Amino acid sequence: MRTILVAILSFCVSAAALAQTAAAPAAPVKTTTAKAQEQGEPPDAPPTIDTHDGSPAKISYVHGYNSTDWKRAGLADRISVHVDNFSTLIAKANNDCGQIVLFIDGLPIKGLKPESCDRLSGHIRYRLLRTNDSDAAWHVLLGSPHGFTHNVNVTVGPDAQNTIGNQQEMLLEVLPRRQFWAFVALLGGMLAIFVWLCRGTSLIRSGSPLVPPAQRPYSLSLFQMAFWFFLVIASYVFLWLINDELDTITESVLALIGIGAATALGATLIDQGKPAPPTTDKSDGFLRDVMSDQTGISIHRFQMFAWTLILGVIFIASVYKNLEMPEFSATLLGLMGISSGTYLGFKVPEKASTDAPAGTAPEAANPPSS
Repeated sequence: MRTILVAILSFCVSAAALAQTAAAPAAPVKTTTAKAQEQGEPPDAPPTIDTHDGSPAKISYVHGYNSTDWKRAGLADRISVHVDNFSTLIAKANNDCGQIVLFIDGLPIKGLKPESCDRLSGHIRYRLLRTNDSDAAWHVLLGSPHGFTHNVNVTVGPDAQNTIGNQQEMLLEVLPRRQFWAFVALLGGMLAIFVWLCRGTSLIRSGSPLVPPAQRPYSLSLFQMAFWFFLVIASYVFLWLINDELDTITESVLALIGIGAATALGATLIDQGKPAPPTTDKSDGFLRDVMSDQTGISIHRFQMFAWTLILGVIFIASVYKNLEMPEFSATLLGLMGISSGTYLGFKVPEKASTDAPAGTAPEAANPPSS
């Protein structure tokens, strides 16, 4: 009898304990930071909380993976977004982590899928890459840099139209310091070599082989060709160092290089098309050489020279603003082609006027620069 009473009493106590446990609300689940630190997470990252009761999700922490500055990241770097109540967010994303979209300064980075998604800890990791869908957003975020970094707000959302609300600040690295200073040093060396070749060799000079190369007149067509070649090379290296992209040459760039090459080739063929006696023409200075013919400064040469410089300035500004090679309109390219065609058209009578008749002194038959 005593055994039966003890068993009944034990059963009652156990039932009461179970009832009390069921009535008590579930305690929030906190992630530990030990595992996070093992995975390269910052040591001061707060643990995420998930109550699993449908409470709104919110961003608790955002960081990069640079141990010297956890709050900085740039293109090709990885960032981790820590989300409280991650279960609510993943439910809104149809239980598909790949649908969760990263937002930077309110702009959705479309086409960028998470590299990893830890549902237990509530951490989502992205690698910051430019995709075709997110190209316009990156233009806004990276264009016209005024420093190496700038503050941005980061959050995520279940789709490209909605975010979970709150945001966390971090530093977006626009210009990587080492790559930028490497580019500046490389550009300075390239520019010094280019200027030396232009001044001391026949790189952009034309004229008689009887005259030393450093004293020959400058050629407008060769200058235009070399000008676009240098701008494109410098811009290509700049974009490669900053964006780590190789496919940056656009159709407009190819058209500009083609116009310069065709103009230089046409001018050379015109000069060689009619015989002329050897001359001893020497340079009168860069500007006078490229803008003058037999009658002095000519409008067709000035027009071609001016449009070359104007489009060059637009080209540099576009590369700086958008961190990509520009796409010129067909109208601008057509204008450049018309200027070059007009120059070649006027060059024919230029050349004809310099072909001296028999017995004419060489000084009267000096051809102008190309």
